[in-house]
Amino acid sequence: MVEEALRVTSPTPVMLRSAARAGRIGGVRVEAGERVVIATLLCTGAYGPFAPDRDPAETAGLRRLWFGAGPHFCLGPLAMAEIRAVVGALRGFPGLVISGRRPARGVLIPAYARLPVRASRRAGRGRTS
Repeated sequence: MVEEALRVTSPTPVMLRSAARAGRIGGVRVEAGERVVIATLLCTGAYGPFAPDRDPAETAGLRRLWFGAGPHFCLGPLAMAEIRAVVGALRGFPGLVISGRRPARGVLIPAYARLPVRASRRAGRGRTS
């Protein structure tokens, strides 16, 4: 589900790259070294809407394109480690409820300005956060 969520939010919605060699991209001629803008969010969105039960093999061709492609310095492995740590911690709180959310505006990377989460009392823990 984490991979699918990253696919639809695309932490790197647009990338700037250089063409490695002359060729065509979508029918447009590019020369070696020419700068190319990749609309990552459109590329990853072409696989359809968020589907938490999607088989990861369906989108394997993307190979985490949302973290960038080609030689670059990437924080993707750190981001994935952080995501795994948070998801692992949340597994200890069955019945989590998102009680509201407000997206952050004017940010480069998709985020929430506010995302209150609480543990349902019916889950048997009685905790709230």
